[in-house]
Amino acid sequence: MRHTSTTEAQQRRQRIDKLYEHFEDVVGLITETDLQDAVLDWMDDADEVPAESILTHIETMLANFETEYEMYATDINGADHFPDDCSDCEHYGIACPVITNRYEKIERDRLRDRLRGAGEDEVKRELRRYAGRNGCEAMIDEIDEWEGDYRDLLERGRELRRETFHYLRPAEEYEYAESELGETNADAMEGRP
Repeated sequence: MRHTSTTEAQQRRQRIDKLYEHFEDVVGLITETDLQDAVLDWMDDADEVPAESILTHIETMLANFETEYEMYATDINGADHFPDDCSDCEHYGIACPVITNRYEKIERDRLRDRLRGAGEDEVKRELRRYAGRNGCEAMIDEIDEWEGDYRDLLERGRELRRETFHYLRPAEEYEYAESELGETNADAMEGRP
């Protein structure tokens, strides 16, 4: 069965939400300051990670650029009309083809329409291809950051969940808690093997 990028984004968000619920339930029971701070920091980070698909995320970023900046040189210092995120692009300070070139806008719309319902890996691959053809470093950086944010957040969350299980259970129950009550069930609820 092929998952759509929206479904994958929803599943990822559900995993984060399940971890969040676990932490909401246990954070008040933790008296070890470092562990409690780590859990609270994770919860803050989870609140900041976007729940949308990468396709929607990139389109939103480009729309924000388009509404906030000219994206082409209107005077001698063209860099003033671009966001700092674009400073590594070859078109910085001149004209952004992704936003200012009518043909590229049509291509981007076609790409967006074609990628709706595609798997997340295909969406990322095609967006990278499009960004590479247009020299858009901001898109590539945003895709990398988006991937890293989710991956890091889920990994940190799983490790913290493990630590909270160990902290809240007596030492003789660690193995039982991990195999019967804790990580196995939590992983199964998240759709992990």
